[in-house]
Amino acid sequence: MRILNINNLAPDFTMPDVNGNEIHFYDYKGKKILLCFFRYATCPFCTVRFVRLSQEAERYSKLGVQVIGVFESSAEYIKKYLGSRGLTFPVIPDPAGELYRIYGVKKSLPGLMFGMFRMPTLLRALFDPEYRMAKPDGSITRIPADFLVNADLSIADIYFGNDIGDHIPFKRVDKFAQKEKGDEA
Repeated sequence: MRILNINNLAPDFTMPDVNGNEIHFYDYKGKKILLCFFRYATCPFCTVRFVRLSQEAERYSKLGVQVIGVFESSAEYIKKYLGSRGLTFPVIPDPAGELYRIYGVKKSLPGLMFGMFRMPTLLRALFDPEYRMAKPDGSITRIPADFLVNADLSIADIYFGNDIGDHIPFKRVDKFAQKEKGDEA
C-alpha cells in the first residue's frame, strides 16, 4: 500500500460498476472527482450518507464534479439495498477490498464503537424501516474515506473518517467544487 498525499496523482484503477460497465478512473481526467469509500450497502450510516449524496450529485455534476462511490459489497447487494434509491452516480462494488487497499482505507474497532454514538443517524437506523440494517456483506469495522481529486487527477483533499459514520463535510466538497481550474494546485 502506498501512502497518498495531497498533490500526488490519485491511483488509477479499472473496475466494473454495479451494472458491469468498466470504470477507468483516469478517463475522468478533466473533471473534478469526489471519490467516496463507503462501508457496505446495508450499513445504515452509509445509507443515510448515500441518500444525501445522491440528492447532491446532480448539483455537483453541474459544478463539474463527478461523484464515484465504492462499497465493500457485491453488485447484487448494492442493487438490492440501494438500487431502489436511485444510483445517480457510478457505484463500484469492491467486496475484495482492492480499492480500499490501494487508497489506504482502514478498519477500526474503536471507530466502530464511537460511530455507534452518532445519535441522529443511529435513531434513524433503529426506528425508520427505510434505513434498517440487514446482514452486512462487508467488514463492520471499515471506516469511510473520501478523496477530492482535481481535474488533472492530483489529490486535492483526503478525508479519512474517524468512525463508521464520518464522511467529509459537504461544505468542504462545496468549497472544492466552486474552485476555479487555475486555483486547484
